[in-house]
Amino acid sequence: MNENPAAQAYREKFNAIWNHFQNGYNPAIYDPERAAGFEGRKTSLAFAILIKNPEILAQIAEVAEAVRRITDVYVMPPDYYHITVKWLGFLTDQKVLECDIEAQTLEQILEQAEQIISRIQVFQVRLGRVNGLEGYIVLEAEDNGAIAQIQGHFHSEATAIPKYPLEGERWLPHMSIAGVKSKRQLDELKEKIKKIRNTEVGTIEVTHIDLLQAVLQKPYPHCQILQSFPLAPAVSS
Repeated sequence: MNENPAAQAYREKFNAIWNHFQNGYNPAIYDPERAAGFEGRKTSLAFAILIKNPEILAQIAEVAEAVRRITDVYVMPPDYYHITVKWLGFLTDQKVLECDIEAQTLEQILEQAEQIISRIQVFQVRLGRVNGLEGYIVLEAEDNGAIAQIQGHFHSEATAIPKYPLEGERWLPHMSIAGVKSKRQLDELKEKIKKIRNTEVGTIEVTHIDLLQAVLQKPYPHCQILQSFPLAPAVSS
């Protein structure tokens, strides 16, 4: 996969995040039962790329095992492994917060999203390089700007799909491996992650985007695919 300007920009941003992780990292503590700033919200919805390739899952498992030996982290289970394409919000009976989604609104979102996603061509994402992003240990996901483009289509073509500040070119695709549950051993965390920093996992071909529901609970969110949207076949150049 040839690197384009978007991929180069993402790598530079991830390098800056790595530098912050090694120098001055002070994350919010990950709590699997709640989302900071969204009190009482439990059912999160997102369009996501679920990791299903057995070879890729085996490689991720090796990274997860190394992370598991670090003190004070929650390691996510394989059914949680995903790359967020677009976070939608929280499913609620009544809209109170901007991020609340009622059932009838979700129906409109899915209708509009299906029309857009069906026109997006199959693309590839390369998983590799371990990093610390906010309260998570993550694998960087290089997609040559594909996810930002999908978000752009949502923004310009879908009136029901909510817009959030940290999207488009500001969004950094990643796959969370673990959540940081304590700041007591941050030095140990940084040092051990540094040893596996340059781990390469592999490349996945994205043929579907899934509607993922994550119910916040201990020890980690319960994830379920509610609907799957196929992408268009890649056009040979």
